[in-house]
Amino acid sequence: MIFSNVNLEKSIIHKILISISISNFIILLAGLYDFFFPTFWKKYYYIYTNEFVLNLKNKEKIAIRNTNKYAIEVRINEEKYLIPADYLVFIKLKEGQYKISSKDKFLLHTKDKISDEFIYFKNFWDEPDHFMGTFGHKLVAANIFSIFTILFFCSFLFFHKIYIISFFISFLSLLLTFSKSYIPITILILILIFISRYKKLTLLIIPTLGFILISILLLKFNPNFSKSFGLRLNFYKAGIEIFQKSPIYGIGYTHISDYLENYVKTGYIDNYAHTHNIYIDNLAETGILGFLTFLIMLTYFAFKFLKKGYKEKKILSISVGWIIILIMISGFFEKNIDRAGIDLVLFSLMGIANSEK
Repeated sequence: MIFSNVNLEKSIIHKILISISISNFIILLAGLYDFFFPTFWKKYYYIYTNEFVLNLKNKEKIAIRNTNKYAIEVRINEEKYLIPADYLVFIKLKEGQYKISSKDKFLLHTKDKISDEFIYFKNFWDEPDHFMGTFGHKLVAANIFSIFTILFFCSFLFFHKIYIISFFISFLSLLLTFSKSYIPITILILILIFISRYKKLTLLIIPTLGFILISILLLKFNPNFSKSFGLRLNFYKAGIEIFQKSPIYGIGYTHISDYLENYVKTGYIDNYAHTHNIYIDNLAETGILGFLTFLIMLTYFAFKFLKKGYKEKKILSISVGWIIILIMISGFFEKNIDRAGIDLVLFSLMGIANSEK
């Protein structure tokens, strides 16, 4: 799709942008409804145990919460799950009987009435009330909303003023995720886009002050910032240590979680999915050769779309170029490549931009 020969008229581009805008608006409305009306929430019964036999009559998503200050291993029949300290994980199970056990106690949450105690889970928000929309995780949601924010900001500046509405919808959705990385980085990108459009530095006073203020508020009023920052450093150190095991060719694609498990068990990090850094992940898994290819590819496409966009006045090319820069900067702090939802949005926009007439 990225190298498609199809040419899209401006009217079709307009329809695509309107469709994305409406979808974003619906997700935001559903999220706000979900926040204020408990009848929409999912009711889960729970029990505190270290062994339980669960009989499911239908497919169901159960939740296991580790309330300990260290990682625990939970067995569901013969399958093992390593659950980090103070962590809630959802697991999809098919119909059947499951023996759920661990050496340590945990909270088992299920829709079946396994006790008289129950709790409500919101559909579109995680437990600290961070907006995650329909994307399953607040950081995935934050990345997608940041992409839409840049897309509609560029559409507003270079295409049609009506997209200021779409921009505010996307930006509000992004703010509700309370992401400490995507929000300030997105604002920084918006400022750079603003400079590229008007080339008047005096107009940057208000947005720059806004960027500084929001960044300070995100850091100052987040009690977990120091803990989160320390964990990030631990992830980076662990990733570098894994990279050193095979620096030329890497340990193998998607294998980093196998190596991170040991760090989770010792409490050094809190999950083993990735290192929260696309560059360290790439270095560890594909080595220096793969990393250089990855870096060249991102830089090439960012330059290609920005050059084409500004030279030929292509709104989507400008947007996609800045979106790739967003991905590259935020990639120092988050895993934003190799995630189905993010990849689908990014590569679709790249294909559409390449087909813009």
